[in-house]
Amino acid sequence: MEDALKRHGGRRAHKENGVTWYDAAVGERIAVRVSSLDTNGAYAVVESIADPGCGVPLHLHQNEEEHFVVIAGIYRFACENKLFDATAGTSVTIPKGARHAWRNLSGSTGRLLAVFTPGGFERLIQEVIDIPAGKVEEVAARYGCLIVGPPIEA
Repeated sequence: MEDALKRHGGRRAHKENGVTWYDAAVGERIAVRVSSLDTNGAYAVVESIADPGCGVPLHLHQNEEEHFVVIAGIYRFACENKLFDATAGTSVTIPKGARHAWRNLSGSTGRLLAVFTPGGFERLIQEVIDIPAGKVEEVAARYGCLIVGPPIEA
């Protein structure tokens, strides 16, 4: 059973089986599995569940590397000028400062784990639920995440 916790600007946070899920990109929800508060800031782990065709805007992280593990589905990744597809079991590391994006190419729900080193970025995921949609880029920039382009094509 699903309990809605908050709703703002079309986004929501809700609990499902004891886990809090946060709406992120359209068609994506994210759960913080390990907070940087529990690792003395060393890292954070989040899980992403993405609908078919869901993709995130081209962006970069000024403060952390992002390490992905594809759990289910087929994802297209862009990292700087490279474009490649990754299936379940594939790991991808995005260096700090590299422009990147992903899209779920699957005809079904995709799942990713993302490890941020150092941690801290996961707090943006939790904070963004409380702000108007038009302020997301401004708040993201405070966490060192800059949106630099649209999502990649399928």
